[in-house]
Amino acid sequence: MDGNEIDNIIHAGTFFVVYLFVMIALFFFLSGPVSTILTGIGTAVENTPTQIYMDRYLPSIDRAVWMVFAIGASVPMTWFIFWVFSRDPFQGLMRIR
Repeated sequence: MDGNEIDNIIHAGTFFVVYLFVMIALFFFLSGPVSTILTGIGTAVENTPTQIYMDRYLPSIDRAVWMVFAIGASVPMTWFIFWVFSRDPFQGLMRIR
């Protein structure tokens, strides 16, 4: 293995499983507090002139946070799938002198 290049499917699969576990754990640990913070921001501005803007933009911000979690989990999944199928098969042919 040269540098940071992964050339073994066992290493790549292990890296993928560990990364996916970390992303799922981050999602479960951070989704509740992030939703609570966004809800708190939305309720802190009630009966103020900025409530109109918060009612308009807070759902979009909430969706953006969920999309960041989804992209964080799907990028390595896509990388792993493309990495597995990008390999040329070894045919074992040698040139005879």
